[in-house]
Amino acid sequence: MSSELPHNQDAGPREVGASRRMLAITEWELQRILLDIHDGPVQHMYAALSQVDLMESALDRCSGLDPEVVLRKDRIRKLLEDGLNEVRSFIGAFRAPEFEHRPLRQLVDELLLQHEDLTDTQIVLEADDDLPAADLPLRIALYRILQEGLSNAYRHGGASKVVVRLRRPWDDNPRRLRLDIIDNGAGFDTTNALGDAHFGLRGMRDRVEMVGGTFALVSSPGKGTTVTVEVDVS
Repeated sequence: MSSELPHNQDAGPREVGASRRMLAITEWELQRILLDIHDGPVQHMYAALSQVDLMESALDRCSGLDPEVVLRKDRIRKLLEDGLNEVRSFIGAFRAPEFEHRPLRQLVDELLLQHEDLTDTQIVLEADDDLPAADLPLRIALYRILQEGLSNAYRHGGASKVVVRLRRPWDDNPRRLRLDIIDNGAGFDTTNALGDAHFGLRGMRDRVEMVGGTFALVSSPGKGTTVTVEVDVS
């Protein structure tokens, strides 16, 4: 079954303007949280690993150690290392890519290269050469939507190829921008696409609504997934 997710068509200019400002504020808050995580829990985990190193040195000087003690020590190290790797990956994925200083096309290019490098997914970018300029909230929204779409295609769809189209709509409206994310993954039944199991999809749709755009999702089992976003750039 395929369908288009509903979108909010009732928001007026004031609501959209406020939502756009909130996107920038939310992004700033995200970066502050990431910094707090790096300066707090991450440093504590590194300190705990250092204590494990000291404990291993002390244990090496002991004789007749209970194998259970050694096993539990190794498990503690593994848990700490795995936790650190997960947190570092999370921080790396959501760090701010200098939204204020880079145009949308550069942000997209860098995100696609990063995704290809990390996942070995084949990415095909089809983009207009003269993309309309996008303000800061719009760049943030489209970047995060594309980031989530790529992640979903890889983690949930098992896609080996994703086509990303960034261009004006077919009516060539100079104030309109369209983003398509098309993958060859497993696809899924979209009947409950806004349920608890699809938190990321709801987040994508909400970001689109915050900038006054439209969001459509088409998918079915075995036939991949297409996400389409259209927004006004001014």
